[in-house]
Amino acid sequence: MSTSDQQQTLERLGEQFRRLRLARNIPQESLASSSGLGLSTVKRLENGRGCNLSAMVQLLGALGYGERLHEFLAQLADEAAGESDEIVSERRRASAPRRVSEESEAG
Repeated sequence: MSTSDQQQTLERLGEQFRRLRLARNIPQESLASSSGLGLSTVKRLENGRGCNLSAMVQLLGALGYGERLHEFLAQLADEAAGESDEIVSERRRASAPRRVSEESEAG
């Protein structure tokens, strides 16, 4: 992901957080207080400048999305496991049959 793409993602994420907060009619100050974060963290995220992962989790929890975050991460893990299984099975099919060595035949 390019730096430009990362910045666009942060800006979209900030817009979404702002929409979630406003849909619940929660002032930035109240969200900061209920999440245990500083007002500057909330403002920085909403302005597309990002925040750390811990702060994002705290904000999602304060907005009532903690459980949905767990569900989302579980879904991603399931998808990744499925992709991993496909890769492993493809590798097995691509392997040549193993030859039996003379030592094991003699044993």
